[in-house]
Amino acid sequence: MVGYGQFCAVARALDVLGERWALLVARELLLGATTFSDIRRGLPRIPRATLSSRLRSLCRSGIVEATEGGYRLTEAGTALAPVLRELARWATVDDRAALSDDDLDTAALTWDIRRRVDTAALPARTVVLAVEFTDRAPADRHFWLHLSRTEVNLCREDTGASVDIWFAAPTRAATQWWLGQLSWAQLIRRPGVRIQGDTALTSQMRHWFLRYVFAPDNATAGPAKQQA
Repeated sequence: MVGYGQFCAVARALDVLGERWALLVARELLLGATTFSDIRRGLPRIPRATLSSRLRSLCRSGIVEATEGGYRLTEAGTALAPVLRELARWATVDDRAALSDDDLDTAALTWDIRRRVDTAALPARTVVLAVEFTDRAPADRHFWLHLSRTEVNLCREDTGASVDIWFAAPTRAATQWWLGQLSWAQLIRRPGVRIQGDTALTSQMRHWFLRYVFAPDNATAGPAKQQA
């Protein structure tokens, strides 16, 4: 990347972090990703070659360091957390960066949901939650979350395990709830939203998820570590 050639600290920061995807790679590492595959699951649209290039650039800049089998942020990289939070806050104030249809990615959404589970709030036994995005093509329509106090897994294929809760919703409504733009009560009243299954579990379900780390009601929380 050609530098801006300016003394300004903002310009010099962009010399390091201004390449497309670079800050989002840092975001994934802040949120607990440790491997190339983890980062790609959080950024499903990034080409493999581009991710490799950004990781090399961030390593050269001292933002990221390679570990045995993966990557982690350096102290300088971890210091980007408040920068990312302020960017998210700026985008959500007065809807300055409105949510477009192109932003609705079910793979990225479910991966973020998977890493923001409050495992302490889960029942003692494993719960299987089937998620259906009713407005999506088959390849991006169905996901399964296997939730327990010790492990959270996201599956793209039905493993055959007995499903406890079926949750179906249009992608935009589910995303707006995750971002904090809709409450749970507002979500379940939206057209096309359906929740079926064990009554006791469905009544608890809303308490299992911490929602988007940069949501306004999470303003004082730090980036959460990804669940195992």
